[in-house]
Amino acid sequence: MALFALGTSFCIALATLISAEVVKAVGGPMALSRWRMLIGFLMLALIATAVGGWDSLSASHLPLIVLSSLVAIVVADPALNAGIALIGARRTGLIFSLSAPFAAALGFLVLGETLGPSQLVGCALVAGGIAFAVGFSRKPAASGTGSDRNASVHAEVRLSAAGVLLAVLAAFGQAVGILSMRPVMLDNPDPFAVMGARGLVAVVVLWAWHLAFPGTWKTGISVPDWKTLARVSLGVFIGYVVGMSMLMIALTGTSVAVASTLSSMAPIAILPMLWLRTGTRLAWQAWCGAFVTVLGTAVLFWR
Repeated sequence: MALFALGTSFCIALATLISAEVVKAVGGPMALSRWRMLIGFLMLALIATAVGGWDSLSASHLPLIVLSSLVAIVVADPALNAGIALIGARRTGLIFSLSAPFAAALGFLVLGETLGPSQLVGCALVAGGIAFAVGFSRKPAASGTGSDRNASVHAEVRLSAAGVLLAVLAAFGQAVGILSMRPVMLDNPDPFAVMGARGLVAVVVLWAWHLAFPGTWKTGISVPDWKTLARVSLGVFIGYVVGMSMLMIALTGTSVAVASTLSSMAPIAILPMLWLRTGTRLAWQAWCGAFVTVLGTAVLFWR
């Protein structure tokens, strides 16, 4: 099951790159969250209907699904998008990986989950590898082979307190969302139905608020062009439909701490993606951090 959490990190990394490139075209962080949730819900509703997953949900699941949606999607998703817009995808991804220790602490305090020695070492290695790989490689040298436009979109920007706080808020919201879903997923409901229900709650709240107070978002209710919508849809399918559904599956067979730690490896996964996308060479810290992270992952899988 832990492999599904690991797959989530790669999906989130790729979706983060796409979000960084479309957030302005779609109308800003809040607009991106609205369209992402609407498109994601439609995709998941079709899949859950096709596989007959709706019957696996029960009324007892709804309170935790609503809580998870409100905190992890309605609050955390726009905060994550805003953080990407303010301080860049790489730095936001690093701070967002704080969701792992947040989730581990909440899992211990709320669910009474404990970790064995090997799991503690593995989580520490993964977190340390992420910090070393991303935190110390501030401005890698460009090789000149990437697209100037893509390099500009993903270029490092000056750190801002607002961007950091938004990324921390997104990480905490993600941790609460994962924690809320653990008891639900222990009943083995269909993951697509669970994610579809979470998406429906977010769609209703985000769009109702926007339609009631459109001036608060400083954007109209315009529909993005089809190319932008297509890229948003691709990011939604990769990061939300596939990635988060795999995380729901992982929660059925592993602890909140391990699942959140493995799914927080997106900052490592995003480095080679940035290299391929922009032609930016990876600093030596990135390679060393990646090695430590892979080592930590191996320890987590070791029995």
